[in-house]
Amino acid sequence: MSELKQLIEEYGGIQPPHLAFYMESIRFSSEAAMNSIDYLADFIKMTNETKGQYEMTRELQTIILDHLQNILTHAAALSRYFWPSKPGKDSLHQKRAETLMAEFDLNDDSPLKNRSLRNQLEHFDENLDKYLWSKPLVGYVLPAYVGGVFDNDGVPTHLFRAFYIDVGIFETLGQRYEVQPIVDELCKIHEKFNSANNHT
Repeated sequence: MSELKQLIEEYGGIQPPHLAFYMESIRFSSEAAMNSIDYLADFIKMTNETKGQYEMTRELQTIILDHLQNILTHAAALSRYFWPSKPGKDSLHQKRAETLMAEFDLNDDSPLKNRSLRNQLEHFDENLDKYLWSKPLVGYVLPAYVGGVFDNDGVPTHLFRAFYIDVGIFETLGQRYEVQPIVDELCKIHEKFNSANNHT
């Protein structure tokens, strides 16, 4: 075993003074996601208080969908710290991930591990190419939609981005993701981060 590999094993992929760099990277994505989560929580509170009596303008739809995409994009970014795509030389990335998972009390049941979500967002340009060239776009074509799940009466529907409020599902390019489990995990990471910082 090389000296470097031995040190990686000994320190679990992160030398103690370097943990702060990983924590700062995680903080950035965590706080960016939480800002959008807070906005959506205020929106949901407003919908409840008004019993749905408000105008869903194009601008409001765009803002809501932007915040949802921001949450999912930062969830995908955080996922890479805990579930790297490659183990790395001398298992460096894998060891680092294991150390961070222990630090944040995460396991492989986490919704953040969803590789499908990561691939969808990280390669969005390629996925958009494939989606638009895979079949003729006939029927309903909606660049943005926020509202309840609707009955399309059998007519094909193509959605660039959609959020079904009644079931908490975000859809993009035909892929659907349940938002609440991801939000719950992001909140858990944010709380753990704050808890760790309060004890330093």
